Amino acid sequence: MDTVKKKMRATSLKRAFILYFVACLLVAVFLSAASLGLCQFGQSMLYKKYQAQYNAEIGQQGQVILENSELGGKLQIYTRDIRSFYTGFEEGLDKALDILGIALVPVWFAVCIGATGALFYRRKLQKPLAILDAAADNIAENNLDFTVSYDKGDEMGRLCRSFEKMRAALQENHLEMWRQLEERRRLNAAFSHDLRTPLTVLKGQTEMLLKYIPDGRMPTQKVVSAVGAMKAHVDRLESYVATMSSLQKLEDIAVDKRPVTFGEVKKWIAESCGPLCREKELVLETAGPQEETMLLDLPVVLQVAENLIANAARYAHSRVTVTLACAPCFSITVADDGPGFGKEAMEKATAPFYRAEDTPGGQHFGMGLHICRVLCEKHGGFLRLSNGGGGAVVRAVF
Repeated sequence: MDTVKKKMRATSLKRAFILYFVACLLVAVFLSAASLGLCQFGQSMLYKKYQAQYNAEIGQQGQVILENSELGGKLQIYTRDIRSFYTGFEEGLDKALDILGIALVPVWFAVCIGATGALFYRRKLQKPLAILDAAADNIAENNLDFTVSYDKGDEMGRLCRSFEKMRAALQENHLEMWRQLEERRRLNAAFSHDLRTPLTVLKGQTEMLLKYIPDGRMPTQKVVSAVGAMKAHVDRLESYVATMSSLQKLEDIAVDKRPVTFGEVKKWIAESCGPLCREKELVLETAGPQEETMLLDLPVVLQVAENLIANAARYAHSRVTVTLACAPCFSITVADDGPGFGKEAMEKATAPFYRAEDTPGGQHFGMGLHICRVLCEKHGGFLRLSNGGGGAVVRAVF
């Protein structure tokens, strides 16, 4: 029985319609025959009522005379019809039954065809059409969080499955669009966040020059050095803006590793990150020979260092300690004497746009540690958060 049901569910609409139509014809023929038989039965009951009287009258008046034993002789035939014995009502009833038996044949065929069409629609079309209509309404309302399910194997089942594929594709495209918008938001926030660091350095250098140059208290060599540092940061800004303008998401940043000595990295970090801790003490420690050569993407390393130090300076009470190491691979460890990471921050601080409730400053986007994590991973390293020495400790490995 289950096998038959499965086959019927998988039957195509064309074949199902033919089966329904054949069944309709059979039922119509049966009903036509039954109605005709009932009409004839009613007529026969009338015949039987007057059959005896009719036969008796034939016996009295109806004679057949043969001469010379041949049929070609004298012949008398009784021609009176049995219906002549009917009353007026019975005669009308007999005629009505005769007409009804013939008239019911097309009526039964029409009724069966109509009933078959209604049954075929209800069993084969009504449910899938309702499903598709509801799905179309949901899509029109931008609601894609639903499924189109119809388990029959006919054309309507295939149409519903195709509709479900279309809905899933629309939902995926919708989610992808939102992902791209969110990624663009992250990228814009990262862009805004990282522009502040070199701008802060340039601002500090500018203030220093404006303060000491007019009084002649700044040697020419220091002025040239400061201007050179400012030019380097302007170049970095130009490069950064060009790079960010061409990106679709933060993870698209390309890493270009080149040979650089440990001493050069230390010098760049000291020059770039010093102005970020103007109100706090910056302690820079190193572990490794100055001439050690490493393969690093220096702009990426500086970007991570600036973000970590700026973040530490925001939370530190009075001191930020930066430790650079070149073995077994280059790493930057930034520690502060602030409150440290809370339990929630330890889990979510590297997520985009995360800001603790006690975050100081209203311009913090919650992107610094997230950017550092992405850049470290792009460089082949990682970012680790911990608490130690009375404050937060962040270690970036490249």
